[in-house]
Amino acid sequence: MTSTLTGEKIILRPITVEDATEEYVGWLNDPEVNQFLESRFQTHTLETLRQYITDRNADPNTYFFAMVRKDNGKTIGSIKLGPVAINHERGEIGIMIGDKDSWGQGFASEAIKLISDFGFNSLNLHKIIAGVYAENTGSRKAFLKNGFTEEAIFKQHTRSGAGYMDEIRFAKFGG
Repeated sequence: MTSTLTGEKIILRPITVEDATEEYVGWLNDPEVNQFLESRFQTHTLETLRQYITDRNADPNTYFFAMVRKDNGKTIGSIKLGPVAINHERGEIGIMIGDKDSWGQGFASEAIKLISDFGFNSLNLHKIIAGVYAENTGSRKAFLKNGFTEEAIFKQHTRSGAGYMDEIRFAKFGG
């Protein structure tokens, strides 16, 4: 079982099926929240969310956390490190802050730091990567703030409502 990761403003705790709430489903189905998520192409229900959480938690190469504010105890989103390619000592971050009242307050940056430190220090990873849609300036800033560098730009890589978006691949190497 993965331990809880604690920062100044947030706690990352292992996510459970009890975290599959109507509010979380609402985030996944909200076009403003999901505009930069691959999950935007399907309609979510409590059952599909429970199954997603169950599947990720059953994967020994994925570390999936609920993101909880320390000031009010509210779950505001999730972050995962996975899949982790143990043979290559590499993992990939995926993050979603669904609670719009928590946007722009540094929670994503802190979550990325906590999960990166976990990957490098506890899992002994050499490299952590992330893909960010070019228009997602908040995520771009959060990864750059944490010492990630732009490793590649995949031109017109992702379909969006207005056409196609570039995807920026970020990377950070362990010490």
